[in-house]
Amino acid sequence: MTRARPWTVRRATFDDVEAFEAVRIATWKACFRGIVSDQFLDDLALPPHRIQRCRNAILDVERSSVMVACAGDDIVGVGMAEPARDEDLAADVGEVRALYVHPDWQSRGVGRALLAALTTALGACGYRAGVLWALRELPSTRRFYEANGWAFDGAEDAHDWHGLVHLVRYARDLGDQT
Repeated sequence: MTRARPWTVRRATFDDVEAFEAVRIATWKACFRGIVSDQFLDDLALPPHRIQRCRNAILDVERSSVMVACAGDDIVGVGMAEPARDEDLAADVGEVRALYVHPDWQSRGVGRALLAALTTALGACGYRAGVLWALRELPSTRRFYEANGWAFDGAEDAHDWHGLVHLVRYARDLGDQT
């Protein structure tokens, strides 16, 4: 993949699902090494349940949005927004469940454009607020969300996910889409 090519953001289609997952896997391998087990990262594959989940989100246009950033025929970034899964949140809160940019395309505005598209899509689905979870161990990711209008809301979670990980939740009022 060449970084100099122009790119655009659009809604994902069923034809994009495997490339969506390939970007997620490439990003995990590049960004999560040292946080989760190397064995887990080295063994990552395209799991059928994740492909089906992505297809379901593509179909659920009333409550979900799946976006891709494309440079020509290559998918270089991906994002998914759905209803929030946390029990402490109201039904009118949506969640950015995935936001990944291929390592070759990071720091080029792709993530910012995808996050803006997902934030707008959550608002269009009728959610009044949005949340997302980030790894505490990735301060650059956390700074990225903060620079794009998201704020740590105080919620944290820790669990064994092929290594102990600490998650922090960010939130944003969707009435303020500046």
